Amino acid sequence: MEFTATLLSLVWGALIGSFMNVVVLRLPRSEDIVFERSGCPKCKGKISWYDNIPIFSFAFLLGKCRNCQQKISWQYPLFEIWHALLAVYIFSSWITFSNSQWLEAISAFFIASIFSAHILIDLRHQLLLDKLNLALVPFVLVIVAINESWFDAGVGAVIGFGFPLLITWIFYLLRGQIGLGGGDIKLFGILGLLFGVKGVLINLFSSCMLGSLITIVLMISGRVKRDQYIPFGPYILITALIQLLFPDIFAQWQNFLIPY
Repeated sequence: MEFTATLLSLVWGALIGSFMNVVVLRLPRSEDIVFERSGCPKCKGKISWYDNIPIFSFAFLLGKCRNCQQKISWQYPLFEIWHALLAVYIFSSWITFSNSQWLEAISAFFIASIFSAHILIDLRHQLLLDKLNLALVPFVLVIVAINESWFDAGVGAVIGFGFPLLITWIFYLLRGQIGLGGGDIKLFGILGLLFGVKGVLINLFSSCMLGSLITIVLMISGRVKRDQYIPFGPYILITALIQLLFPDIFAQWQNFLIPY
């Protein structure tokens, strides 16, 4: 039973990872992500079903397109492997075969999957798309409903949206520049809904720390310049992924910073 569940989780995760590769590639271009067949981004040739099997097709084709022999990006198999491992971890951690835990596990998996797509898109295009933010909402609401944490979630959403908006407004008045984009602010609102008051405040603090440390390292190493734009979304989302998947890591940190 355990082996079958693990195998099904791996297959499920890889399939969703394959679809999320399509989302990452097409959604920023406002292209169809459901009905249009997959194609090679270089030669534009349509990909047959047997060349579109997650992970295995990449290995069988030696990482090259069958039509044009151009290299296929490693993003595709790595993203599929990540989703496969994500599914195994979440379903093995959450599920004890009660209906509520099945719903919570499936919702957590899709939230983590959307977070992952958000990270890649923001790194590539400096965009946190509203469509992905909206896609998070129903899965977040399922978790809130299961945990019966409506008040904390509601206050967390207000703080998550309102506090970054206020800081951005003050920064604009002082510097004449926009600090956080609208996508970041909306994402914080959704994280407030998901994690509640303490959780979203921890994310605000921790993601700022993470972003500052990495930016300093990149500047010292010469990889980025002082005035170069660096997307903040990945830091928010990486922190949120850790909060979602490994909540115990933040438990002591959370109680230390917000002792109430």
